[in-house]
Amino acid sequence: MILLRMKSHSVLLIVFLLTSCSQVPVAPAIQISETNTSGPTIQAVVTAEVAPLSSAVDLSGKILVHTPKTVQLSNSDGTSPVLIHTLESPLPMIALSPDGAEFAYFDGNFLYVKDVLTGRVSTWNREMMGSIGGQLRWSPDGAEIALACSTPDQPTTSLCLVDENGNIEYLVKKEDVAGAKTTPEYFIEMQDWSRDGSKIIFLYYAPSEKGQKQDFSIYYYDTLSGTTQLVLDGNNQEIIFQIRQVNISPDNKALLLSGISGDSLFKVYVLNMETLSVTPLQLKQLPDASLQNPVWSSDSCCYFIRVEQDNIYQHTVVADLAGNILRTLDIQGTVLQWIK
Repeated sequence: MILLRMKSHSVLLIVFLLTSCSQVPVAPAIQISETNTSGPTIQAVVTAEVAPLSSAVDLSGKILVHTPKTVQLSNSDGTSPVLIHTLESPLPMIALSPDGAEFAYFDGNFLYVKDVLTGRVSTWNREMMGSIGGQLRWSPDGAEIALACSTPDQPTTSLCLVDENGNIEYLVKKEDVAGAKTTPEYFIEMQDWSRDGSKIIFLYYAPSEKGQKQDFSIYYYDTLSGTTQLVLDGNNQEIIFQIRQVNISPDNKALLLSGISGDSLFKVYVLNMETLSVTPLQLKQLPDASLQNPVWSSDSCCYFIRVEQDNIYQHTVVADLAGNILRTLDIQGTVLQWIK
């Protein structure tokens, strides 16, 4: 299972970037090639019944899939994978542009963008950036990338927007988060950017020890008004002990929340953006399964999710909000992103 988060109680990244004068490195280009298979499939001893797929459900598009050694782009059912990037070491922050033409990744204090067709790699930031992790997200027009970052000019974690010319815009700083604590142990972490470009979802949290309830809140930044809005105060609920991931639906009406419950199990929840109510999601065919890494499909009804049960059943499936498994994907990896 890919670990997409890099939590830290220290500010070592900030100290490093403030004292280093290294030149901007150039990442090596990697050749692009097609693969006929996504690797050996984990054999499932436990099987799950697949619900009939309604003709009204749209599962079109492509998906970005992360395996232990590669990043691939495949059809939404997991077929016809194409190699995008070969991994020499883990890359916790990666994303594909909306048109599928450019692959972005953060590594060693620099944001790299690779042309998928030619393999050419460019470095977007001119000054070093620190980041505690979270997600990279492209703007809908493919011109900018949002992430949580720190720089010599802004040494505390902020929600940042970077373009190919190295310009960094600080969309949200700690002091911009109304009513939130601004002590050093609290961080801003980028999560998702709505497909219409109107909302950027981010977390504001303090890291917690295993088994302890985390102090976290979910906000969105309105790109039109430049304001932030609180969506969920984690202190006002008891079902999510630690938050891991947040994704906004294509229609902007719901959030998928991945987190750890009070009994230390990985679970997924849906948050209604109108009522702000949170409901646990459960698969009818596998009610006791551990659920991780939810990603919305092309339709707001359905999502991709990594399912594990009894350390035996391990698959990525497509499920709907009613808890039905609609499709099992023949891949060994984790879906990170849906691409049109």
